[in-house]
Amino acid sequence: MAQHWMMTWHEDRHISPGVPDLHYVIDADCRVGWLELKAIEVELSKTHRVKVEPSQHQYIRRWRDLMPIHFLIRVKRIVYLVDGEHHAALPEIHNAHDMRLICAATCDQAEIAKVLTPALKTLTRY
Repeated sequence: MAQHWMMTWHEDRHISPGVPDLHYVIDADCRVGWLELKAIEVELSKTHRVKVEPSQHQYIRRWRDLMPIHFLIRVKRIVYLVDGEHHAALPEIHNAHDMRLICAATCDQAEIAKVLTPALKTLTRY
């Protein structure tokens, strides 16, 4: 995906709690946004859900209207792109069907380079 976008990885949870993991700029039209990355190695269930920290909820509530914030969630081999507006619902989702209902795009992890850039360009404003 390097030919289509630039990204900066952030690991500053102690300095700026809640800041998403990755800041991106797509193509020459400079669409910018943030991605919070999550990974779960087993199927979603009542005991295995997407965890969103209180500081992440707070950050999204404060900044989402001013800049695009999305979740990129991998569950086993399936990747879901979820708009940050669903941050409060994510911890309650415990199956793939419900995750697909709120996701903007989904694919196998092998297809992420093909699916992610066009999906983010559609969701991300200038």
